[in-house]
Amino acid sequence: MGIPGVRIRARASRWRVDAADVEQLQQLCVTSVGTAAVTNLEIRLANWSPPKGWVGAPASPGLAAYLIDPSGAGAQVVLAWREPIDIALAIAAALRCLRPTLGLGVGSMLTLAPGLPASAAGLAAQVHDVALPAAIVHAHLRRCDILVVPTAATMPQIDRATTVVVSGDTWQVAGTSHLVCVDPRVHNPIGRRSSGVTEAIFATVAGGTLKLRGTALRLDITGDLKSGDVSALRSVGSVRAEVDLGHRWVEQLRACGIVVNAEPADQLAAQVASVAARSDALRGSTPVAALGCWPSVSAVLLTNRDTYLTHVMGQIARLDYPNLQVVVGLHGLELTGTRRAELIALVGRELEFVSVPRTVPFGAALQLVSQRADGELITKIDDDDYYGANHVWDLVIARMYSGAQVVGKALDWIYVEGDDTTVFRPTYAAEKYSFFVAGGTLLIARADLDSVGGWRPVDKSVDRALLESVRASGGLIYRTHGLGYIYVRHLAAHTAIVANEHFMTKAETTWPGLLRHVAFGTAE
Repeated sequence: MGIPGVRIRARASRWRVDAADVEQLQQLCVTSVGTAAVTNLEIRLANWSPPKGWVGAPASPGLAAYLIDPSGAGAQVVLAWREPIDIALAIAAALRCLRPTLGLGVGSMLTLAPGLPASAAGLAAQVHDVALPAAIVHAHLRRCDILVVPTAATMPQIDRATTVVVSGDTWQVAGTSHLVCVDPRVHNPIGRRSSGVTEAIFATVAGGTLKLRGTALRLDITGDLKSGDVSALRSVGSVRAEVDLGHRWVEQLRACGIVVNAEPADQLAAQVASVAARSDALRGSTPVAALGCWPSVSAVLLTNRDTYLTHVMGQIARLDYPNLQVVVGLHGLELTGTRRAELIALVGRELEFVSVPRTVPFGAALQLVSQRADGELITKIDDDDYYGANHVWDLVIARMYSGAQVVGKALDWIYVEGDDTTVFRPTYAAEKYSFFVAGGTLLIARADLDSVGGWRPVDKSVDRALLESVRASGGLIYRTHGLGYIYVRHLAAHTAIVANEHFMTKAETTWPGLLRHVAFGTAE
């Protein structure tokens, strides 16, 4: 159970833990299952940097009181329970106070067994249950859905639907092996901007230490990349190495958006490579990937313009996501059966059509359409914009590593029809907790949408009204990169109220006409 750098003082049912950061607490949580039962837990962290204005909650039954007290660069957390609980559950409750946490999509019955290695740390904040060898087993009641164990032979008496065996980097889930070496709450691109991330650094390995060297950068990393290392690498675009860095370090670097052993030709190519690297690592080497629990998504579209339906169906047809439903709201628009069949054929998937009278305000109509959505997550699609194949994946992944209730893209690329020009205008920094996201990219859990009363019944600024509701409820809003989305500013009347000229200012790069690139779904 010993975690280097962590100090524990235990007295009866009281524990005090001194640690450097949240990562150490995660490791302590999964390795301490069954070692003690506590009624009081005090944690002192040397380093703590939550999203501005965010306050967590322990979500632990039987809790009598808790306190979160920022102190300098760190924090103190104090929790007390009416009855003793397993120390792992106590630390998991503290983690939920310290870092935004969303469910993995496996339900509440994710259960940890004793003896797990620190490499299971990515599950720590999700833990609400542990199973100990002396646990009473009821023959008529399954103890858990997913049991996480150190060996396949651990606790055979516990009935479960799925067994996850964690041994180092290798996780066996239902008999299939997965390499899990990326913790998305640590190894992620938060803070990485859409432009200016160009520095190329060099990597060597000596004595089991990864040495990273740049113009003003000197990092020596033993073991996994930590939050401090990731922060120091935010301005690094690529890493060049003449030796094999090993799968673990390569995947952690790529999850941060760093390109390994490649030199993109220009700024756009650099961002395409960075986004591809982070997407590949976060989709393939995380606990969610191993557990196979990516959430279902409903793409909702509300339109009153038949002229744009062919365009938007072409965009939706490109979306590459394994569990995607499409709900089309017809706002005062009537379509014949033949026209509907044409659209379904164009998309290549079943469509759910919802007819809403034109007299219903836009926001109220969007709410009616969203109520027909079956997905765990709902994402808004606009009928005139352009979306790349990985657009939905980008949003789902950003939600995973940010822990935010609402995720959307940066408004980086705009096609201004009046000037027949595409502009790259990264005015709003990407990969950041913020208030503003591009409205045509909003993604929110169905449960979170319901909890704030749904879309507001207004005709304009529907997106902003939802963001205001989420912020007022204490939720987080996260703006990921803008790649894979082009906002189209038409000459015709628009629901937005900003003038066209606004989008031509502060542009870093322009292209004549519509930018043609596979990343945006505008080229093959």
